[in-house]
Amino acid sequence: MRSTTRMINYLFRFMLIFEINRFWIFSASETSIKARVGWADDGVPDYDEDEEVQDIEWDVQHFDNIEDALELSEYLIDNKLMQSDKITIDREELFNRMSWEKDRYDAAINTLLNLKIDMLDDGRKTDYFFVHF
Repeated sequence: MRSTTRMINYLFRFMLIFEINRFWIFSASETSIKARVGWADDGVPDYDEDEEVQDIEWDVQHFDNIEDALELSEYLIDNKLMQSDKITIDREELFNRMSWEKDRYDAAINTLLNLKIDMLDDGRKTDYFFVHF
């Protein structure tokens, strides 16, 4: 079993895909993490940092290769290959760029595509964060 601190780290690293700039933890256990994320001012004239937030809950998913999946997500972020929740590069081209063995890449991309973080509105799960091609 991985530590709660490590699970929080995984959640934070995944949420970076969505260009968060704030991250608060409300509660954390081995099975669930509740947090709030926020976004920077994107230039709109009526920006309110208290409104540019989303409460989230991760019903912790355990993947043997989550480190590879998050390394892949960081590659996508660093190379500006994400647009909102969409990977903007073809799956095969991404594989070619990663220079990983096929089995490692397939496992990492499948894990990344299966990560799901629930959005909470008024304490209810209403939608979720995920990535896709």
